[in-house]
Amino acid sequence: MNRRESLKLLTTATGATLLQPWTALAMAADNSEPAAGISAGGTQPAFSWLPLGSVRPTGWIRAQMLRDLNQGFAGCLGQLCHEASSDIFVTNRNSRHAQDVANHLGVAWWNGETEGNWRAGFIMMAYLTGDPRTMREADDYVRHILSSQDEDGYLGAFAADSRFVHPGELWTQACLLRGLLDYAELAEMPAVQTAVQRCADLTVSVYRSGRKPVPWGENHDLMIVDVMERLFELTGDARYRDFSEWLYDEWSRNVSSADTSLPSLLNPKAPYVQHGVHTYESMRVPLWLAVATGREDLGTAARNALAKLDRYTEPGGSAVSEEAIGNLAPNPTSTEYEYCATKEIQFTLESALQKTGAASLGDRVEKVWFNDAQGARTADGRAIAYLSPDNRLRCDGRTPDGARREPRNKYSPTHADVAVCCNPNATNVAALFVRGMWMRRGDDTLAALLYGPCRVSARIAGVNVVLEEQTAYPFEDHVTIAVHPERPASFSLLLRNPEWSEHTEVSCGDARILREGNYWRVTKHWGTGDAVRIKFVRNIRTVTAVNGEVALQYGPLVFARPLASTESVIRTYPLPGFADTHDQPIPGKQEELAFSAQSQGQAFGFQPATTAQAADLQYPFDRPVLVLRGSMLRTGDGQPVSVDLVPLGNAPILRRMTHPVST
Repeated sequence: MNRRESLKLLTTATGATLLQPWTALAMAADNSEPAAGISAGGTQPAFSWLPLGSVRPTGWIRAQMLRDLNQGFAGCLGQLCHEASSDIFVTNRNSRHAQDVANHLGVAWWNGETEGNWRAGFIMMAYLTGDPRTMREADDYVRHILSSQDEDGYLGAFAADSRFVHPGELWTQACLLRGLLDYAELAEMPAVQTAVQRCADLTVSVYRSGRKPVPWGENHDLMIVDVMERLFELTGDARYRDFSEWLYDEWSRNVSSADTSLPSLLNPKAPYVQHGVHTYESMRVPLWLAVATGREDLGTAARNALAKLDRYTEPGGSAVSEEAIGNLAPNPTSTEYEYCATKEIQFTLESALQKTGAASLGDRVEKVWFNDAQGARTADGRAIAYLSPDNRLRCDGRTPDGARREPRNKYSPTHADVAVCCNPNATNVAALFVRGMWMRRGDDTLAALLYGPCRVSARIAGVNVVLEEQTAYPFEDHVTIAVHPERPASFSLLLRNPEWSEHTEVSCGDARILREGNYWRVTKHWGTGDAVRIKFVRNIRTVTAVNGEVALQYGPLVFARPLASTESVIRTYPLPGFADTHDQPIPGKQEELAFSAQSQGQAFGFQPATTAQAADLQYPFDRPVLVLRGSMLRTGDGQPVSVDLVPLGNAPILRRMTHPVST
């Protein structure tokens, strides 16, 4: 989605407030009643989240998540690094007499971020896959955490003599409480939600009453709003919304220079320059508050936040963050993105999709997860790269140009020598994608917003319904949605139409099928055995980067040329199979190639082709099942060279995604 599309998405007739999102997309008018707790000045979001666990992965998505749990660092991060297992929320809370600072940065709240984010991802992966061993571990962990809840409701990383006065207090609460809310829904344990509410109520009362000033100094603290938003959705209690509005206004006054403070966002020319993860996660705050409160200034801030993100978005979907954004143009060779930033961008776009209903945001969520998120991890889930460029020509502890030392440029299961932040966040990415695959529209519509193999259980039009989405998407172009209501019933399925599929075919027996903007509405009186069949039409498209080079995209996948490399182990771990590694290009194996300008209008002569591995779609990023096959010109002598371009996730080490066009 380019800047013009972003502005069109959120621009209203007055230019001041967010439109009712459905109207903004020329969809049918929304006649549903406002949700409890939303003021008359607010608007209904386009979609409502289903309870976490209503959508469960199947097929290759579930296989990847299971392998990550049982073979990758996602299932054992606590055994690989102290930061994830310091038990900062129970036995090793920070106090005046003992600080839990055994981490590379020596920061008292850091281990709370690591443990909280890892356990949130671990809990979601365990329960969404139904893996018995890790589900039991998740159960034990939650029981352990709740055993530490104080009489006043406090849960967190600080002892009684130190709480509510340190930067990082709200951030570590956010990391912990998000995981507990995930567990409450997945395990259907309302008592856990009650425990979270008690903690959140205490936090609201302490800061809102003025008993303690908010300890500004850590911008991550603003993300307690993630917890407040979810509690508001679950309970309708306006206190959570009102506290979030107050906190954002206070933060904007006290940290006015932050990229996503209200003053900065109200200035459309102000660049993004600060820590990318802070910027990309905190975009969610004015976006939600604009919808929940109807405030005109927040609506403008939300529009500008998304428009600014476009300036820094890389061809593979993530955005510049080397820790700082630095107002750098997203050059696929010289600029990099953190894995943390990739996770936050994906979920921020997903949140925007839920609130605005803009189908183009679904395209962007898929691009992030299918491309840059996969292209910065090993297929077996044993390591990720902290920093990644789309064109990774080296991964050896130095900057992309080789000029300076950069220890984040390696593959590692922990990155403990620089910061254990990206690895915990990486465990959340697949689960958050699954969470957003299907949502609800009113009482009679379920919406398919992100595609892939999954199973959905929901109550719609007063009937319990199971949907089975059967597909190997994005590696194939067809999707079948089998519908199983407990008894025959009438309702609609709303299907997002990707922007890249201009001639999508949707069929379903005697159903009424209408195109509504960038969605298809399929309505009928459903019975068991009914099915919707979707056939996407994929064509190879060109993606032009800011450096003038071009990548090829086919469906939601962006393709790259793998480059031969040699791996060296620079650190081992007590657990077998885990190591930090550097990768160097093999001399003489990195030919400079270019697309031929003579065939530019015909995708440079490339054609999609399946490989011998196409029958095995269980682990499609182990070996490519789909390639783009053609020839390129060797820049040294202009001779053609046969080339197979592979999905970015099939070239996670060294690769070139963009290439020049010969003249």
